[in-house]
Amino acid sequence: MFKFLGIALFCSLFTVISAQGQVLHATVPEELAKTGRLILESPEFAIRDSANQVFLEKLEAYVTTEKGFEDELKNVTNMMRLTPRKKGKFCIFTWQMPNQKFQYQRFGLVVVKTKKGLVATRLQDRLNTLEQPEFKRFDADEWPGAIYYKLLPEGHNKNHYTLLGFAMGETVHQKIVEVIEVKDNGRVRFGNRMFKIDQYMDKTLRRPPMRLIFKYNAKYSVTVNWHEEEEKIIMDHLAPADPKLKGVYQTYGPDFTYDALYWKDDWWHLQTNVKFNTGQDNPIVPPQKPTDLPPGGKQAQGG
Repeated sequence: MFKFLGIALFCSLFTVISAQGQVLHATVPEELAKTGRLILESPEFAIRDSANQVFLEKLEAYVTTEKGFEDELKNVTNMMRLTPRKKGKFCIFTWQMPNQKFQYQRFGLVVVKTKKGLVATRLQDRLNTLEQPEFKRFDADEWPGAIYYKLLPEGHNKNHYTLLGFAMGETVHQKIVEVIEVKDNGRVRFGNRMFKIDQYMDKTLRRPPMRLIFKYNAKYSVTVNWHEEEEKIIMDHLAPADPKLKGVYQTYGPDFTYDALYWKDDWWHLQTNVKFNTGQDNPIVPPQKPTDLPPGGKQAQGG
């Protein structure tokens, strides 16, 4: 029944009746925008799941055309689209869907310009089942899924690019500094030894990690952002509420200090205790005298 309702709903979404009574079909970007909202907002999983399948098929078909590849799809608000600033060699699209338990499952698509044309690769989210993901490379079918919100101008080494991503969880969120490898034939892999770091998140590293994963309590907001002026990734330093809870990431949150990653000699390096002005430390200047009293500073007398 839900499948039938989903099909009927899609038909109504993509058909518009003009003032003259003519049937006007929505453009592909309009279809993607409407279907994308349905993926996030429908209360029925069957409809969300059907909408997601339609969304993936239509997105892949559209962005593997020259017009679709160049389209920024700004009105498709359920999805992030990233592409390198200069060459535009590839585009990566990521989005998420609440599953039956209303836990977010992530989806992705990478489209690469090759000599043979545009090549699309679907990404299969395996983040929550991967063992020691910091130290392994993964193909598209073992993707450490995240919603990527920044593709960095730094951290570009041959066919490797650095991404900043976010993976939402029930009790623990994750911010990920990821490396994507995009080969000339269109093949995509995730992870690379580009981090010259000995210690982070209370871990001592004996070998360079393939990516950095920052885990913290889901009730907190954590900064992991690229700053143009600093030419660094500025990050909240995370710590447990009690030192005895080291490694229990559900207790981790910002401790109001900052760390940074900076790019030098084809490596990301960690800098701790960075002085960073968030713009939120403006001094509060109290008034010289109360402003709710009449002139003279005396309370008015009742008549």
